[in-house]
Amino acid sequence: MRSKVLGLLSLAAVVACGQDLVQKVPILYSTDLFHPHDDPDDHYDLATLFALDELDIKGIILDLGAKQKQKTGRPAVEQLIHITGRRVPIAIGLATPLKSRDDKALDQPEEFQGAVQLILDALRESKQKVILFSTGSCRDIAAAFNREPDLLREKVRAYYPNVGDGPGGAQGEYNVTLDPRAYERIFDMGPLLHWCPCFGKDGYGTHYVADQPAVVGACTPPVQNYFVYCLTQSKADPIPFLSSGPHSLPTGKRAMWCTAPLFHAAGRRIYQRGADDFVALPPPEAEKAGLADKAIEPYQFVPVRVTLTDPKPLAQKLDEPPPGKLAAAFWGRDKDKVGTGKPEPDGKPDCCVRLLGLDPAKPIRNIVLTGPRDGRWELVETGRWWRLAFDREAKRLDCFFQFYEAGDHRIEITFDDGSTQSATFEVPQAAGPALTFELDTKEPNCLVFRATDKRYGAVMTSCLKNLLRELGREARQP
Repeated sequence: MRSKVLGLLSLAAVVACGQDLVQKVPILYSTDLFHPHDDPDDHYDLATLFALDELDIKGIILDLGAKQKQKTGRPAVEQLIHITGRRVPIAIGLATPLKSRDDKALDQPEEFQGAVQLILDALRESKQKVILFSTGSCRDIAAAFNREPDLLREKVRAYYPNVGDGPGGAQGEYNVTLDPRAYERIFDMGPLLHWCPCFGKDGYGTHYVADQPAVVGACTPPVQNYFVYCLTQSKADPIPFLSSGPHSLPTGKRAMWCTAPLFHAAGRRIYQRGADDFVALPPPEAEKAGLADKAIEPYQFVPVRVTLTDPKPLAQKLDEPPPGKLAAAFWGRDKDKVGTGKPEPDGKPDCCVRLLGLDPAKPIRNIVLTGPRDGRWELVETGRWWRLAFDREAKRLDCFFQFYEAGDHRIEITFDDGSTQSATFEVPQAAGPALTFELDTKEPNCLVFRATDKRYGAVMTSCLKNLLRELGREARQP
């Protein structure tokens, strides 16, 4: 099986034995990065991308186009362009999730078509095969594949989607929920797919925890300010901020995911320099540094067969309650009515709870929903909690909310006259796309990431620190 794994493995960089130069690897990179941030790990990943000299960045796709209009991730990209001297095209992604696995998204507004067009144009123009890499939804890449599948099969070397739960998991991970149909579609790409689950059992997940002071403390002042700008959600002009300060550096831990997949896409291997010191280097550089015999393998990509199966339909049943009582039941998640902190739709499907038994003559003052892990949603603006929206028809009320957490929930409705009605309901475990997985198979259709070393987290933290400490020391040419 070991030789089978190595035979299937497609390293992104083409490194000629004995040569001093590593051939540039064209890459298209999609990220759900925002400012103010949703999760700062996206900024660490973007810095990693720019720090890998052998990656020729053909474009940055800012994922989730509707949300990008509210808080664009462009400042972070512009800061790294300024620090490194690179010139990189930027495009905004599609606004809303794909409606089906084969949706080409041609009906979405023109202002959100730039990312798919960038993907297709870059593939046509490239003389080399291109790496695709996504750290959020798979939306734009799936739509590009739906429009021109033969082009992607011909011109893509490998696609690294950082999404999902590992083989055997329920596939309810956050990035999956951003666009479930797109997630299903990428498994039709076949051997191109280097699947990087975010979480999973038995090592089938890229997640690790990095020490922020160690990583950021090793960086140059402009790169340190890049992270400070993100983490403090600064409203200052992003480019002058890079030379401001000094500022307090971030403290604490940071959950990370995409470091190892980026190293693999660049064709780098991991080498141990000391007891707790590791570096990710192209093999020719490792040989020059006398580290060729110090290579370790903290992760690998192994064959798996992924098959899409018919999902089980959600059992939706709610009986009319006795007079004066309220009944509630979970009603699925296929509409977008509300954001997390704002009452407007945000491009992500919401959870729905249906209620029966309301007095249709009573106006509603407020609705409060509570759930596991201190989840709380309200109809009115409080500045503290997530928002909730509703559709009302006579005695029926459909309430929409974000953040899917399995378990018991309680909903309470307060009417204008001060009276209340309440009910409880259960949100079932998120089923996610209906996928089945077969490991140790003779007929794999893709590769899946697996951490194979108990030191994986420490190794990745050390490699990330040693990589980012060099970022910006020499401005690179466009």
